[in-house]
Amino acid sequence: MRQKFLRSIQTKGMGNLNKQLVNTVMLGFALFAIFFGAGNLIFPPSIGLASGTNWLPALIGFSVTGIALPLLAVFAILNANGKFEELTRPISPWFYKVFNLLLMVGIGVFVTIPRMAATTHELGVHTLAPSVPSIATIIAFFSICFFFAMDQSNVIDKIGKFLTPVLVLALLIIVVKGIFTPVGAPIATALANPFSNAFINAYQTGDVVTGIFCAPIFIAAILHHGYKGTEMRKVAVRGTLIAGAGLLVVYGGLLYLGASASGTVPVDIEQTALVSELINRILGTSGAALLAVTIALACLTSAIGVLAVIADFLNKLTHNKVGYKPWVFILCVVAAFMGSFGVGKIINYAMPIFLALYPVAIVLVFLGLFRKYIPNSGAYRGTILLTFVVSLIETMGVIGFPIPGLTPAVAMLPLAANGFSWLVPAVIGFIAGAFLDKSIRKKQDQEPTVVSN
Repeated sequence: MRQKFLRSIQTKGMGNLNKQLVNTVMLGFALFAIFFGAGNLIFPPSIGLASGTNWLPALIGFSVTGIALPLLAVFAILNANGKFEELTRPISPWFYKVFNLLLMVGIGVFVTIPRMAATTHELGVHTLAPSVPSIATIIAFFSICFFFAMDQSNVIDKIGKFLTPVLVLALLIIVVKGIFTPVGAPIATALANPFSNAFINAYQTGDVVTGIFCAPIFIAAILHHGYKGTEMRKVAVRGTLIAGAGLLVVYGGLLYLGASASGTVPVDIEQTALVSELINRILGTSGAALLAVTIALACLTSAIGVLAVIADFLNKLTHNKVGYKPWVFILCVVAAFMGSFGVGKIINYAMPIFLALYPVAIVLVFLGLFRKYIPNSGAYRGTILLTFVVSLIETMGVIGFPIPGLTPAVAMLPLAANGFSWLVPAVIGFIAGAFLDKSIRKKQDQEPTVVSN
């Protein structure tokens, strides 16, 4: 009897272990799919093309912004009990609402999601059926998004079970074929700093913001499977690492494909045209179908995840007066309109938005990672304030509205030439904010208490 009981415990334990492994892999693949959207397929080849023989430093730069920081964003949200609101609480109660609204509307609704729909048409449907108008593709794209995002509690599971396996297989075929039968050999290019070029251009993937957006639903999906406490954290960490490993393999392959074409393809070729050209050379005309499937799945998985998060946030922001499902519909309509402008125009107007908001998002991630070591709320406020001010000044100069005195001063900051003008101000803001907060509190404690009669 005792042996039978022990065997039943062992069998149950193995069953739980196998179930946890399956769930972890599925959740990791789903997170990979949410991260891997339109920009993740477009930008690595173009960065590789510009970098040529220096493709490895470029890959490192791209991986910092496109892999490490987005995954760290998940850990930062995990440290904040799975809530972005908790992460920003030391700054101010209103900051969460305002900054989240800027990220979700400015980047999510007007850039990330529309670009995915436009990319699906230009690199996917248009390649196979040139006569199909873009509006037809965009309507079909957001109809599918609407269907998957409507069931908020199972968004991650649906992506992990149904969409990701096909996406991963298609990407592996492209990457493996391209590596073993490259289109050429990388050549030296005129790009001066491939690392910083890749680091800044990887802003356009939007994945740090996606990490902040989607970490809560990723963590909610883990909790939905019944994991709690230490077990939940283990599944989250392992799932995140699985997603990171997948992104590194795919990014590395795509970036090298672009580098291998540096001797045969014009450096000023459009990003979508470069991807089509590479696929055509690697897989021939039959590769067009595979590219269409890859693009559609990559864009759909990311768009669905981001839509679900934004709709949920707006629903809570409006105190459930509109409802989650109506918000999903509204967002689909707005994003469909923006997507009709096409990939090129979206990329052009997107960069200033990223330059202004992305450094603040990066700083927030690090504040979340090391939140238990941060001395006081003043350190949060000082860091965010100086980071945003410097980023805004730099952005104004980029769009053609330099601020006299300030724009040249920002350009002279340490690391500004490498795209990190905000880094030193962020550190100064951290120290000054912490010191000022401590001084104010000390002064308040020393003031005598006035007792009224």
